[in-house]
Amino acid sequence: MKNSILIIICFFPFLLSAQLTVSGIVTDDNSGEKLLFASVYNEKSGLGTVTNEYGFFSLSLPMDTVKITLSYLGYIPKTFLVSKGNISELKFTLSKASTEVNTVTINVSRTPQEEIHKSTQMSAVKIPIKDIKYIPSIGGESDVIKVIQLMPGVQKGGEGGTGLYVRGGDVDQNLVLLDEAPVYNIGHLFGFFSVFNQDAIKDITLYKGGFPSKYGGRLSSILDIRMNDGNINEFHGRGGVGLLSSRLMLEGPLLKNKGSFMIAGRRTYIDQVFKWIGSFLPYYFYDVNAKFNYKINGKNHLYLSTYSGNDLLTYNQSDVIENSRFNFGFTLGNITGSVRWNQLISDRLFANYSIIYTNFDYNINTQFGEEYSLYILSAINDYGGKADWEFHKNKNHTFKYGAMSIFHEFRPNIVNSQGELMEYVESNKGDVLDALESGFYLQHIYRLDSSSWEFRSGIRFSTANVKDKNYAGLEPRFSTKFKINDNSNLKFSYSLMRQYMHLVSSSTVALPTDLWYPVTSLVKPQTSHQLSGGYSWFLRNIKTHLSIESYYKLMQNLTEYKEGANLLFNAEFETELLQGNGDSYGLEFLLKRDEGRWNGWVGYTLSWSRRFFDELNEGNIY
Repeated sequence: MKNSILIIICFFPFLLSAQLTVSGIVTDDNSGEKLLFASVYNEKSGLGTVTNEYGFFSLSLPMDTVKITLSYLGYIPKTFLVSKGNISELKFTLSKASTEVNTVTINVSRTPQEEIHKSTQMSAVKIPIKDIKYIPSIGGESDVIKVIQLMPGVQKGGEGGTGLYVRGGDVDQNLVLLDEAPVYNIGHLFGFFSVFNQDAIKDITLYKGGFPSKYGGRLSSILDIRMNDGNINEFHGRGGVGLLSSRLMLEGPLLKNKGSFMIAGRRTYIDQVFKWIGSFLPYYFYDVNAKFNYKINGKNHLYLSTYSGNDLLTYNQSDVIENSRFNFGFTLGNITGSVRWNQLISDRLFANYSIIYTNFDYNINTQFGEEYSLYILSAINDYGGKADWEFHKNKNHTFKYGAMSIFHEFRPNIVNSQGELMEYVESNKGDVLDALESGFYLQHIYRLDSSSWEFRSGIRFSTANVKDKNYAGLEPRFSTKFKINDNSNLKFSYSLMRQYMHLVSSSTVALPTDLWYPVTSLVKPQTSHQLSGGYSWFLRNIKTHLSIESYYKLMQNLTEYKEGANLLFNAEFETELLQGNGDSYGLEFLLKRDEGRWNGWVGYTLSWSRRFFDELNEGNIY
């Protein structure tokens, strides 16, 4: 009896402060598309949250009956009256706003960039799809990567190219994800187009620092791109015809209120245009995006996403009189696929399980007559799985944790030569290099009651297992926000990142023959320490966000190749590679407005980047 009384006394304060937990998935009222990073807000308590990468939210409030307001860029805000008795019956949907309605509701709705401003996250940019369509493009084709390159802290490699150099990092230090599957080559037409079809894309987020613990494997940036789910209610299609390419997207329901599909494709007709004007350029590229989703029940959802794209250059010439023949072929492409299972375990616990496949390869095939031939292949195959959980304990504590493992199969240089070419180019089967990369993470978001402070702390433990060597290390992450007032914040973050693969480029041939190579017993993982601090100000009355950030990044074990190195026909890469250190620091300014008749952004970057290699530039800093 005494024990029972003691238990009641201990739990009595919690009974008095019983909370109402509101959770659900926010969707587009017309198409059924999940709305990622939509705002969920309770005005009375001042508490709020945003939907995650799958449209899910969970918000605990200290009352039995509450009003919550949902808002999203380009949609009409909507208020729901929620009680314990009707939570299961509510459908959290929003309707798109017309131009006229949007001008009226501009002071009510919240933009994704405003939600970043309100959170501990810094050094991140949300890019609305509509922004992509307004950027000048090549041949009438708007481009995702070209918009990314205009953001502060991001530089492009060459004129018209799709390479990304973020905060002084190298081009291989960016993890690009398409529905969670890594994409190794992001450019068509030798870098003038990106591989991402704007009609297939729903959401784009770029992280330059302050990395969430769930991300790892690269030093400089994470570019997380999500594809459209497809309209669950009606069949729709749209497309476009440009000077160099055409595109078409189709979407619609598979089963009534149960599933949907989206298929989008592009193809250039450069080869056909040149043929029409009496010239000859045997090159074109194509890509196809497809996504299917199925709602098992109210708590379980399946997604299947895939992408396939290739650049093809084929030239054949024959001379019957001289009995000669010359054939040249070049292909470069990606294939990605992911199967995901979303599970709502409870009103506070959300889970996602993913199976991932990625293929990247290029090959060069040349034949001179019947006697000489040369074939070169470089490829990567990735097979991976991951699990992520998101637990909303209460209004003060949110936990995110998970694990991933991905098996990399590298074929960096397979060369087959025939005839007299064998005297100059030695054939090799190119040893398959295997690497198993794994990661485990935990992240805690802590909000203090009646305080201006909010903290996000996390830890990631990553490993890489290769032949004759195992690497492992902790990657601490920390960020904090100090609220000056309702419109302005100070933010600080620290991230340690590790990278277990490298990109080396051949300077002996004018083709995109970049080779990915794993860490070995001699080639160590790259690491970076990044400190960032900044001021964030949201001008609420005109929906404009101002951010000023400074950063310092120290990079170790960066990889370069020796001067005059030949990588194209060399199976022993380790003998040609050098490792050194580097750092970068700078100041970034961004003024961004996402809503209203006038919108856009102004960005400015002032930065420095240095490298320290004992064997290069006579050991001097460059």
